[in-house]
Amino acid sequence: MPPSPVITFTSDFGSREPYVGAVKGAILSACPGVPIIDITHDIGPHDLLEASYVVASTYAYFPTRTVHLVVVDPTVGSGRRAIIASNETHFFVAPDNGVLSLVFAKEPPTIVVSIEADHYFRKPVSPTFHGRDVFGPVVGWLAKGTDIEHFGPVIQDYARFALPALKLLASNRVEGVILHIDRFGNVITNISPQDVRKLAGRDFRPAVFRLGEKEIKAHRAFYSESSVDELFSIIGGNGYYELAARGKPAARILEARRGAKIELEIQ
Repeated sequence: MPPSPVITFTSDFGSREPYVGAVKGAILSACPGVPIIDITHDIGPHDLLEASYVVASTYAYFPTRTVHLVVVDPTVGSGRRAIIASNETHFFVAPDNGVLSLVFAKEPPTIVVSIEADHYFRKPVSPTFHGRDVFGPVVGWLAKGTDIEHFGPVIQDYARFALPALKLLASNRVEGVILHIDRFGNVITNISPQDVRKLAGRDFRPAVFRLGEKEIKAHRAFYSESSVDELFSIIGGNGYYELAARGKPAARILEARRGAKIELEIQ
């Protein structure tokens, strides 16, 4: 592959520890000068679904052949594999633990390899820090132009976890889940207008969102269209319905938690 214009980096390392800097050092040692863009390092510890959502929501905005490094690795040091996946437009380097599941759901990979060529690794390899000693160097060499198949054999049995799916409860009711709660307290669901239209088989308007015993009946096109203190739904930047409150964290008001079921009644 020709040199990638950029590397992105997503992890659950946080900003207080030296881990992010160490991984970047390993990348730059293999490919000096390559731009490294931090997506976020505030993924919840070991939260594979959140990491999968974040990467799937951002990768397509980067130039073709960008290399995306994702290190959320609760089983580091075990027998889990490390993989490189490509969908012909982007490359992804991650532990083989399902963290790329939402990416694969959007665009199935055309090739996935198990990273086994250890001459690309830093030595010795720490059993607790593969981000620095395995993933970082591999990302650097990949960005430098090393062919994906030089890192190991092609595999078909890479890990994917079952993704939350919409359910049609009745002709006018759909059930989804809360995928993410952002730092503003917006509650992001896995319900999109396209998926609801497909399930219901018709055009519709959102009538009521129900979260537990709470109901949200207002729908707005943009945040400032709402009234002060109003809870409302809105189609967010990723194409999913969100629940929000102007100037306040809707998640706190609704006592929402990620993974909770949410219902949409349509007209």
